[in-house]
Amino acid sequence: MYPFYTDEKINWEEFYLPNIPIYKSKLPPKVINRLWECIEKSETTFNHELAGNISKSIKLSDEEDFLLNNVLSIPIKQLCNCRKTNFTWFTAPMSGNHKRLILTSLWVNFQNKHEFNPLHNHSGLISFVIWLKIPTNWRDQHALPFVKNSQVPAASDFCFTYTNVLGQLQDLPILMDKGSENHMIVFPAALRHQVYPFYDCDETRVSISGNIAFDSSEYTKK
Repeated sequence: MYPFYTDEKINWEEFYLPNIPIYKSKLPPKVINRLWECIEKSETTFNHELAGNISKSIKLSDEEDFLLNNVLSIPIKQLCNCRKTNFTWFTAPMSGNHKRLILTSLWVNFQNKHEFNPLHNHSGLISFVIWLKIPTNWRDQHALPFVKNSQVPAASDFCFTYTNVLGQLQDLPILMDKGSENHMIVFPAALRHQVYPFYDCDETRVSISGNIAFDSSEYTKK
């Protein structure tokens, strides 16, 4: 367990793909409420900057570096100091002078039925996803007539794709239902992932994503 800015705590769970570190946690209500408030006062369309084939994406602002300092500090530190990977591009910059990490982009996705996010990766060093509203249950989605007879049922899934030690592509699906709400995952930005469409539901799936990178502004000026 790790200390938090209130009396609540964030418990980060670590797992690997097979040597790629990913961190996940359920966020406290005060964090979730602040995120919804952030969404309510934002209106800048962000679709043109993203890979998603979805109706609506809006750019958000991390006021006072709230997410960066109060939520992401632990998984960022773990990723940058992880000795179980060969990602030297994480640790090498930490030994230099430009050690400051910044949140370079933050946005919310509103995904409706039949919409999807194709296989893609993110810019920067570290990325994250926060699921705020999941109106479907993966069991119902996988039971749809055109899905259940497939060798790989995937309707409504979030899925990572990576290369194993034999050079073969492997998938790790994350199954979505109401229990996924208010959960966050943090992962290397280069890790490719996608979101499959869902069906037979008129409600909207809501998720927040963001990217973290080293602040190069000082060096750009020079």
